[in-house]
Amino acid sequence: MNFELIDNCFQVTVLLCAALAAAAAAFRHKDRRFLILALFFICVSMGTLYWVLHLFIFGNVPQVFYVSEFSWLAAYLFLLSFQMVRTDRARPLFSLLSLSCALVTAAVVLVFRMFGPSVFVSAAFAGVVFAIVYLTVSRLRRKSGGGLIDCWVLLCVGLQLLLYVVSVFMRDFTRFNLYFAVDITLTFSFAALLPLALREVAGK
Repeated sequence: MNFELIDNCFQVTVLLCAALAAAAAAFRHKDRRFLILALFFICVSMGTLYWVLHLFIFGNVPQVFYVSEFSWLAAYLFLLSFQMVRTDRARPLFSLLSLSCALVTAAVVLVFRMFGPSVFVSAAFAGVVFAIVYLTVSRLRRKSGGGLIDCWVLLCVGLQLLLYVVSVFMRDFTRFNLYFAVDITLTFSFAALLPLALREVAGK
């Protein structure tokens, strides 16, 4: 069986379960951070589900990516919202380090044209990850920052970028390789945001 199909089905299953758990946590704790995380998980899994259905029905990689691209872009908008809610009313701490990290991240997105061939989608994704990285690094530089969960958000962004960089050098997506190792790690990293958020809420 095509390992890409196995990998994508695994990601859809894990993230849909994470979405249900996040929705339950939002109901229990009455905290919108969990609702935002649930929407993040749903958007990632729905974009991947389109990919899975196309592979299953047609047996090849879809030539039009826009359904998945916009769903994944929406997911990162929710991740940005998650960080903004956690920051509350505190203004981001400006620094050359924050700006440099954000610019490098956005540049990598644009160079490798991530999220498909569309210039618009790549530019939009570059803008979103720029904001996520800038805000997150700024939070880490504050003594009151979230620490572990902020590092984890940066890890997720880094793994997402690494996944696309690795895909440029891969030719065979039918068997397990480095691409799938990174993708599975990314899936677990996304899901781990929920227990980290629960830990943060419990610590307050």
